[in-house]
Amino acid sequence: MKENDLTKFFVTFSGQIEYVTFSGGVFDDYLCIHYEFVWGPDWAPISGLSMGSSQMSSIGTDPEKAVFNMPIDMVFSSTNIYGWPQLVVTVKAHNRITGESLRGYALALMPSSTGLREITAPILRPRASTTIGEWVAWLTGKYPELVEPKLLAHGKDNYLLRTESEGTITLNVTMMSKNLRKLGYDNQPPSYRNM
Repeated sequence: MKENDLTKFFVTFSGQIEYVTFSGGVFDDYLCIHYEFVWGPDWAPISGLSMGSSQMSSIGTDPEKAVFNMPIDMVFSSTNIYGWPQLVVTVKAHNRITGESLRGYALALMPSSTGLREITAPILRPRASTTIGEWVAWLTGKYPELVEPKLLAHGKDNYLLRTESEGTITLNVTMMSKNLRKLGYDNQPPSYRNM
């Protein structure tokens, strides 16, 4: 195939969702996460799991951190970079008093340059639309949930969403690409020379 015949590039994201951190501490018996990739109209998944759920994780020696080490691996092809893949993560908690409840959502843009990257994204929890709703949510431990968490990846649809910050989620992701440079996209990390 000639270089002029190229119309697609390929991108691989491989890594893991390492842990979640809540600065006020984790007071739930167990936490679990659910992830889902979101991509634009010109992107097509080639291989990998576009969504998945983790095991239940309990708190270890650090009372503010729950470790998951949930693997993610996805290969995409595309004709342009519009709609670069994002990862939507839902964090759920389980305890004896309230049962299963939402701890929050995180949205992480996948790295655009090759190599290993550590990504930290805030965990946001939707707030009730009324004061009475907020009081009931605090009392029962049941907070509002999104019917479609992928809504977070589409900025035009979530401008009325009220949220509060709950913590952070940390991912380690390696990005590899093929044919991006041949199609005119420069995604190589900047090189630094000793002067």
